[in-house]
Amino acid sequence: MEQEAQRIEEIIEKAHEGKIHLSENQIHNLENQAKYFHEHAGHEGTHSKMALIIIVSLVAFQFVLLWWKKHHYRSYQATTTIGLWLIPFLFALQSGMRQFASYWMLFTILNSWIIYKSTRKPLHHMTPKIVYKWFWVVYQVSYVTGIIGYLMMFLTFMGFGLPDPKEGGDPSSSGLISWGLTLLSYGIYFGILGRDFVEFCTESMASTLGYYTKDGFPRKHLRLGVCAICGIHVSNAISTIDTHGHLQPPVVLQPSANGAPVEPSIKLNCGHEFHEECIRGWCLIGKKDMCPYCKEKVDLRAFKTNPWDTTQQLYLNLLDALRYMIVWQPVIMGLVQFGFYMTGLK
Repeated sequence: MEQEAQRIEEIIEKAHEGKIHLSENQIHNLENQAKYFHEHAGHEGTHSKMALIIIVSLVAFQFVLLWWKKHHYRSYQATTTIGLWLIPFLFALQSGMRQFASYWMLFTILNSWIIYKSTRKPLHHMTPKIVYKWFWVVYQVSYVTGIIGYLMMFLTFMGFGLPDPKEGGDPSSSGLISWGLTLLSYGIYFGILGRDFVEFCTESMASTLGYYTKDGFPRKHLRLGVCAICGIHVSNAISTIDTHGHLQPPVVLQPSANGAPVEPSIKLNCGHEFHEECIRGWCLIGKKDMCPYCKEKVDLRAFKTNPWDTTQQLYLNLLDALRYMIVWQPVIMGLVQFGFYMTGLK
């Protein structure tokens, strides 16, 4: 490390003599790097030990989290959701990120109203549709925001929007990449947050109606022609799912008496009928792949009517995969850093 520090100092000296052209920001970064190498010279053995501790800790915590999730899923899910909701906000307050804190508070206010509606007893028959519609909007906005942010960063990597290096511009100061990273982060974060809250709302609403229980038998018997998600009778325009998992066009068994538009319904392979909007919300948005009453597996391909639905499902699966990185990775690294501090490792 001492040799690396000397090499950087030689570059800085040449910059001061005018032999090479560097911006003030680049010189400042090089000076910080040289200072870092000087401070850590001769500590290579300590650094190797710290790296080994980090790797072992990540592997060990992974097994602990998997065990916790398998044997105590509800407490794991609740802790993860609360951490995902609060930790970034507290970090934003500490770092002075007022813009993020404002968006977080707006989302929290609106989302609190949705949670309040989904936990009322008795449950209004329109509540499931309102809840699924809200989280569908959250997914759409987060998806579009994340895509725009990704495209902005991609354009930056392709050379668009970068300051001219001949004029001493620093690529990291590009406004395009800053906005791109911000939008991508917002899209992923609020998408994951909505993904967690909708699972809670889905189970709360279904349990309130009594046609669904996570384990065991439902409290109420589902009558023929009643939607187990909202508790209202289904319409006469019923679609079925064929053996290949494709949704067939609706068959109108009896036209509406007053000529009003008929809300389409879907009959699953198990024989239970649901409003199309209810069952699509339950499966695609509510993270469920089974009939809410009998728990028979549902082929999700039947609800993907266009390429956009397939892309959305891939995006939602990506959000589920990123939850661990956002919530537990900072916690694990914080505990490791605390261990380094207590043992005197630097």
